[in-house]
Amino acid sequence: MRPIENVAIVGFGSLGAMYAGCFGAAMGPERVFVVADTARTERYRAEAATFNGEPIRVTYLTYDEAAERAAEEPFNVVLYAVKYGALPEAIEQSAPLIGPDTAIISVLNGVTSEEVLAERFGWDRVLLCVAQQMDSRKVGATVTAGCVGVMALGVHDAEDAAQRANLERVTEWLTAIDQPFITPDDIRHQLWGKLICNVGVNQACAVYDCCFSGIHAPGEAREAMIAAMREVAAVGRAEGVDLTEEDVAYWLDIIDHLNPEGLPSLRQDVLARRPTEVELFSGTINRLGAAHGIPTPQNERFYAAIKELESSFS
Repeated sequence: MRPIENVAIVGFGSLGAMYAGCFGAAMGPERVFVVADTARTERYRAEAATFNGEPIRVTYLTYDEAAERAAEEPFNVVLYAVKYGALPEAIEQSAPLIGPDTAIISVLNGVTSEEVLAERFGWDRVLLCVAQQMDSRKVGATVTAGCVGVMALGVHDAEDAAQRANLERVTEWLTAIDQPFITPDDIRHQLWGKLICNVGVNQACAVYDCCFSGIHAPGEAREAMIAAMREVAAVGRAEGVDLTEEDVAYWLDIIDHLNPEGLPSLRQDVLARRPTEVELFSGTINRLGAAHGIPTPQNERFYAAIKELESSFS
């Protein structure tokens, strides 16, 4: 496999834009590309986005322009940072960007996006990834992050030589550009651990209309968040993942060190009156809980409250 020399980012919300800012600063606009439909690409070109006060140094391409480029030189990495509901369309539009040796990384929330990508492109290309501990926020063309967090990376099958080689190639690249990452022994545990965090903090901040400071302080919002997180741990155990109260405490500590004025992605969606990813959070936990006979009352309350918020958007 060739060394990684270029990357395409599909999705330019707070997380995709944060990674665009990081990668662009390290590699330059001739190697980092943000790919979108024509309307979004024109808007991105006109907006001149910034990350932590500095211009984001990338090249913006339409899907057709990116496909033409990939026909001559396939992208080494394609990173997906779209909302889960937009993933199927993004996969089809970006399929021409994927070559035989393209590494595919998803920084989407939840525990299912990699399976969707692997069904289309194969596990030889798709890594398991958890983007965690960041506090990125995007308002218009302004992107900020007090902490860019860390990527937790792994493979679907640790016995597969091609998957291990793909992971090694990506970690060599991330090391070279000084992008924080870890390779935990049990990546599935890490994925479900991040779900513990997301189900709690995203939904509590949305329902209780607060930034991180609102769930840092003792009170109803924090207690509801913790209850939802414990339900995720219970459902995860039923799914075969060894989650304990220690995992809940670990993610609580991470949450408690987030920028008090920051906002999680689902809260940002509510403020922008956009469809949320509630189906990835309480929707997933409620469905799996029902299948395993595990009560999930707090997540049922969160789900109903967020659906009610969404119904007011139209």
